[in-house]
Amino acid sequence: MSHYITIECIGCGACIKVCPTTAITGRKKELHSIEAERCIDCGACGRVCPVSAVRDDNNRIVSKLNKNEWLKPLINEENCTACENCVAACPVNALSMKDEGLPLQENLAVLSSADICISCEWCMENCQFDAITMGVLNEDY
Repeated sequence: MSHYITIECIGCGACIKVCPTTAITGRKKELHSIEAERCIDCGACGRVCPVSAVRDDNNRIVSKLNKNEWLKPLINEENCTACENCVAACPVNALSMKDEGLPLQENLAVLSSADICISCEWCMENCQFDAITMGVLNEDY
């Protein structure tokens, strides 16, 4: 399944700009649509929709959120094994390894580009060691 856009869509284009897979198409001021085969169910489109016209695969409205309220990966350094699964899973390359020059046992994943993170949770879902939770970043991050 994938997210989909309802008839409430006003064609503003905000969803097109944020979609990491270019799964959304539509003309300005016309109903947009999501190509199911390309949708990765990240929900970013719904978080930017000003009229709540996006629903998830369970038919729930994806609510608009201010960007500073989007959940980001919080990495528990004690649990991180530097396996790089989360880095590989991130569709927008917001995660990286702290330092590729470090030995594996000293390295860890970091959110290197919080500004481009779309809060899809793929990093958390692909972490086999429960080293990632999703939360609001504090100002020190």
